[in-house]
Amino acid sequence: MKSSGPGGQRPGVRSSRGESACWPLPFVALVCWPLAVACNTGPVRSDNAVDPRTYYFCQDPEGNAAWQRAQKALADRDDAGALPDLRLCAERCANLVRAHLAYQDAARRLGGEAQRAMQDFYLKAPDGPSPVTAYLKARLAETSYAQSHALADILKRDPSFAWAHLSQARINRRQGRLLQAVDMFAAAIVNDPDLHEARLERAQVLAELGRDDEASLDYRAYVKAVPTDLDATRAYITLLLYRLGHIDEAWGLLLRLEQQGDHSLALRMDKGAAQWRANNPRAAVQTYLDILAEAPDTARAALNLGLLYYEVLPHNDDERRLYWPRARAALRWFLRTTVPSDGHEQFERTLAVPYRLQIIADLLGPDPGGPLALDDLRLPPG
Repeated sequence: MKSSGPGGQRPGVRSSRGESACWPLPFVALVCWPLAVACNTGPVRSDNAVDPRTYYFCQDPEGNAAWQRAQKALADRDDAGALPDLRLCAERCANLVRAHLAYQDAARRLGGEAQRAMQDFYLKAPDGPSPVTAYLKARLAETSYAQSHALADILKRDPSFAWAHLSQARINRRQGRLLQAVDMFAAAIVNDPDLHEARLERAQVLAELGRDDEASLDYRAYVKAVPTDLDATRAYITLLLYRLGHIDEAWGLLLRLEQQGDHSLALRMDKGAAQWRANNPRAAVQTYLDILAEAPDTARAALNLGLLYYEVLPHNDDERRLYWPRARAALRWFLRTTVPSDGHEQFERTLAVPYRLQIIADLLGPDPGGPLALDDLRLPPG
């Protein structure tokens, strides 16, 4: 029984239609014209759009200083310590959207009097020519319907206000309207190319929709703009490695995460998968061995090791006699340690691994049993 790749994950499938074709020019024009029309129907920034930088800066020195202090406290997960500076910044920096959002979110996390004071501050604030106050009130609406209605009113007055597009996109996403969410994220990006979370969240939705190539473009742009977001980088690596098969790009990102201090088991499992898919199975074996030496209960590492020994490294019966004892030990290790976490692992445990062990026994004879040691899994010399 063949596996489909590291951990049983199915590798990305590349199209075989990369070759060029020569078509009569009128045919090309006929086909491409509707595509061009379709491409022009996306969101377009209006000529009278407000400069999005308006919402990133504060001209008040005291408000700016408070924002700097608050960000340091928030980085230390100190909501209570950040709250006074966030309130001061909210009072002095009317258009600094991120500071207002931080104040609302911190007050909500703290709850109680902090949340009541925050809500009172915004709900009593008079609306001005800027959409920011109305937007912050909309965020406090009790239902998604009320919030969406308020956001729509804001966008009627100022269709270039990217934050309202972003919030509308999030509502659509939560309610399962993924195509509408993609459009609203696009509108946010068009109106504010530096609103990086819109690009990240559009990447996530595109991946949910199976539009992996498009998702990769957004992930690539986001990771370049926000290299400190390690969770997004890991998600992008997963997309590249297991769904698109872009091994070189995934490998570069894995090395970058290592340099940033990520030595997690998850990262090393991805490294093993990248080595396997890059046709370097012996390096993958060593990576999985190192994982099992540190964390013996990592069942997926044992399974992948067994698959490498069972079907990747041997090419004839002589090589099977060399590698299959190690495959048997690794597969037994998997059965000993696994608690199935998904359908794939359940399938491996109940059907696929027992089947492989029977094939191994047909060639090598019955399993001698006995305790397992890491030395039973190591590569043979040479």
